[in-house]
Amino acid sequence: SAGTQAVAGSDGTKTDPKFETFDAFLRARRYDTAALPGSQRYVSSQLTKGGMIKLPPSVSIKQQPYRHVDTLSVINVPEMENFIGYWQHELLENGMQRLGWIYGYYLEDKNYDEGCRAIVEGIYEPPQEMIGEIAKHRDDPHIARVDRVAEALGLERIGWIFTTLLLDDGQLLSPVEVQRIARLQNEHSTDIHFTKYRLSKFVSCAVRPDVSLGGLPSLNPFMVSDQCCAIVRDGLMAESTDRKHCVVREAHKNELITDFLVEGKPNKKLLTDFFIVRVNDTAPKKHQRMFTHAEFPRENRPTKPQRREDLKNYFRRVSSAEPSWSRYADFHLILYIAQEFDVDTAVTIAECVRDRKDIPEGTEMLIKEMIR
Repeated sequence: SAGTQAVAGSDGTKTDPKFETFDAFLRARRYDTAALPGSQRYVSSQLTKGGMIKLPPSVSIKQQPYRHVDTLSVINVPEMENFIGYWQHELLENGMQRLGWIYGYYLEDKNYDEGCRAIVEGIYEPPQEMIGEIAKHRDDPHIARVDRVAEALGLERIGWIFTTLLLDDGQLLSPVEVQRIARLQNEHSTDIHFTKYRLSKFVSCAVRPDVSLGGLPSLNPFMVSDQCCAIVRDGLMAESTDRKHCVVREAHKNELITDFLVEGKPNKKLLTDFFIVRVNDTAPKKHQRMFTHAEFPRENRPTKPQRREDLKNYFRRVSSAEPSWSRYADFHLILYIAQEFDVDTAVTIAECVRDRKDIPEGTEMLIKEMIR
């Protein structure tokens, strides 16, 4: 695991030597968010002839002392194994990578003082393509439908997972990954925190070969700091990077941009380590996963397109002794029904799975008609 070792405090909750929980951090500061990086704007100044020059204030690059999500828990282990297995056995030998959107929900993490735990229930693999060494998602005409089905299940998009090659010298995230994660956190940020501070709980999971496991893949959950998100949000990061640093872009003509200080000195090359927030990964004890099945073929896999025949095969394998909701409790089956049949039918099934209620007879009959 990439998680930092946590230590139990006197009250039984754990403290992480590197990161406080966000709410505990705020409580010690009387909930004042004005000085936090997300509240800053890195605005550049323009040089004008004969005008007064207002220099933008310099900013110290610091590691973030808090985190918005403390733990990622993969509760649907077969779902994760399927995603990693597909990459490992079918894509890796051709140098192909894979990404997926993670669906789940957030719970209080009782191991930490006002901690937050993200629970992984499903992975949806959107249409994607390889650009250089990384997989990138393409425009997805079906994402609204996927989100609608997820919502009926009581789930939301809580992060993304991506596979990569091994990085040099034990590096945790590459500069390209750091910027990509910052953009995604910005896209999935809200001001619903009671202080109205804008923040993201969007977790990124890197799957890479692990030297300590003899090259087998391991799961590494991360976020990037609010400071990194603000620098990317305000357009001060250059697209080009070297292998280890994010690079501050050059100023345009007559533009003055913020000086970023590393250990007190201006520096345009920022080590990725400053921006990385590590998230623990542990399985929650005695917690039921929502989906009893993870066998239905996945969406958008170029080597294995979904077919109507998959429905027949799925129901042939599932025991008729199971409760009706349990027979349908497969994320990818419900998404396929939404695609091939209609969203309302899929939503009805999703709500039954969520509430552990029998599937209505009329709905069952419609599906049986489809697979005759």
